[in-house]
Amino acid sequence: MKVNFLDAFLGSLVLLITGLFLFYVYATVDSKLFKSDSFRLHARFDNVAGIMTGSKVKMSGVDIGTVKSVSLEPDNFYAYITMDFDKKYSFPDDTEASVQLEGLLGGSYISILPGGSDVLLLNNQEIIYTQGSTSILNLMLKFANTDQ
Repeated sequence: MKVNFLDAFLGSLVLLITGLFLFYVYATVDSKLFKSDSFRLHARFDNVAGIMTGSKVKMSGVDIGTVKSVSLEPDNFYAYITMDFDKKYSFPDDTEASVQLEGLLGGSYISILPGGSDVLLLNNQEIIYTQGSTSILNLMLKFANTDQ
């Protein structure tokens, strides 16, 4: 059997480039892959429409974290969100988290509004003050049904 070295070389080059691309995608999607300098906070929401694992967490429009998990608590039917942040950020214990829309056609993200307390939230603590997402349709129905 005759072996064509050019075909073998090009095939291995394609495999090498594919492997490098997959590693790049894996490292980019989870930016905390090689770092353990993060801390985790939790929050309960009544409505998290549009929030999923990997959604952004922002403060003043700047990305400061990511949503790591979204689950439903079976005892009270609240959505339980786990978020990871870089250690350089610290939040007072009266911080508020709310679900916001990025735009008319965009997705949703968690917005963090820091409070003014001197006591800081520690790793694996919960943000108590939360506001779930609001539907534009529900808002329009509320205004349409006002009694005059």
